Amino acid sequence: MSHYKVAAYITAYQEIAALNKTIIAITKQSYPIEKILIIDNSQNQIITDNSYEKIIVDFHPENIGVAGGLKIAVGWAIQQGYDFLWLFDQDSEPNSDVLEKLLAYYQCLSKDKNIGIIAPAIFDINTKQEFPGCVFQDYKLVPFPGAATIQSFYQCDAVITSGSLININAAKCIELPRADLFLDAVDYAYCMNFRNHGYEIIVVKSLMMKHRIGNYSLVKDRFKKHINTFSTFICSPSRYYYACRNHTFLETRLVAKIKLYRSIAYRIKFLIMMMQRIIRYEADLVLLKLWACIVGTFDGFRGKLGKTW
Repeated sequence: MSHYKVAAYITAYQEIAALNKTIIAITKQSYPIEKILIIDNSQNQIITDNSYEKIIVDFHPENIGVAGGLKIAVGWAIQQGYDFLWLFDQDSEPNSDVLEKLLAYYQCLSKDKNIGIIAPAIFDINTKQEFPGCVFQDYKLVPFPGAATIQSFYQCDAVITSGSLININAAKCIELPRADLFLDAVDYAYCMNFRNHGYEIIVVKSLMMKHRIGNYSLVKDRFKKHINTFSTFICSPSRYYYACRNHTFLETRLVAKIKLYRSIAYRIKFLIMMMQRIIRYEADLVLLKLWACIVGTFDGFRGKLGKTW
C-alpha cells in the first residue's frame, strides 16, 4: 500500500474521559497518525498539548462549535500538506486496524471512483444498531435504503463526522465547512459540498466503529402512566434549536425549486412530530424546548445562521 500522510482531528467539549478514550484509540492504530489536532470548546481547558505525544490543542472557550472547529481542521490539514484528515467526535472508539483498512479500501476503490470521503459503518452504542449513511431523496435526507443487508461497501450522499476519512486533495477543490452552521448537520452539509463537485462518499460495511450518537435517558410517556420507563434520546434546548434550524436550512436549499413546497411541508411536519415527542417524553424545560424547535425551524427557512441561541 502507498504511504499516506494522515492527521486526525477531534472536537472536544467538557468530557475528558470520553476524549481520552478516543485519543487512545487513535494512537493505537496500526497505520501511524502523524498529528492529532484537538479543538477544545470547553469553558475551562480539559487537555493540553503535552498530555500526549503528537497532539496539538487549539483552545476556544468562546465555543466555536463543531462547524468552526471542522473548518479550522480542514484548513490546517490542507496547509500542512496532509493526504488525509480523519475526523472524530470525542465519543468514538475505532478498532486498531480501522485506519489501515480504510486506506487500503481507498487505494483499491479510487482506481475507478473519485472518492472525497471514505468512512466505516457506525455502530450506535445507544441503540445497539448500525447508523447508516444518508441519501438526499426528492426533498429530504433519508437513511440509505437497505444499508443493513449490504456486505461490502455502498455509496451515499452524507455520513456523520466521526470516523470520516477526508481526502485532502479533494477538500482543496471544494468549499471549507460552513462555520455559521455552528452545531448539527455540519457533516451532512460538508458531504454535500463533495457530492456537488462530483466526489463520492463511501461507507465500508466490513469496518464497524462504535460511536455514541446523542444522549439517551430513561423516560416515561406522560400520557400513558401504566407503561414502564424506556430509553430515548434527550436534547438540550440549544441542540433542538440547531438541529431543527440546520436540517431545515440544508434540505430547503438542496431541493429543486419545483419541489420546494414539499420540503417546506415536510419540515413543518417534522417540527410538529418533534414537538409531540417533547410534550410526551421530556421531563423539564418543555416550553423552552418547544420554542427552540419552532424558532429553529423558521430561522432555517429564512437562512438565519450563526451562533444565535
